[in-house]
Amino acid sequence: MSKGSDFNRVQLDKGVTHLLRNMKARTGLSRNYLCRIGLCYSLGEPVPPSPEEYDSNGQELDRYLLLGEDAPLYIALTQERLIEENRDPEAEFYDQFVAHINRGVEQMSGRISNLTDIQDLIPADMNAAETTEDT
Repeated sequence: MSKGSDFNRVQLDKGVTHLLRNMKARTGLSRNYLCRIGLCYSLGEPVPPSPEEYDSNGQELDRYLLLGEDAPLYIALTQERLIEENRDPEAEFYDQFVAHINRGVEQMSGRISNLTDIQDLIPADMNAAETTEDT
């Protein structure tokens, strides 16, 4: 049964939980921040993730700690993605939300060996815009 966007806890994949532990040690970032980055990273991918690829045997995270005060933003970004894919933004929300976090963390894990590697995850056109604005 889908929880929609009204949920209190997020259950991650067991393998993703292990990856988060390793990335936290390498970067010093909390699991919550790493999950937020992973969510956004995955939302930038053109193909939707497959929720069935992930188990729910990993760490359980509190929604409010996971998303912080920006929870409405992360929820809206995920719902917008579902709408763009002609999916039900309420019925499919939770499964897709968690799948995006799981996939994003998986994809990031091979690209991050320390905190400075996080910047390399930002798309080049956005990095270039920031550099131009800073000068």
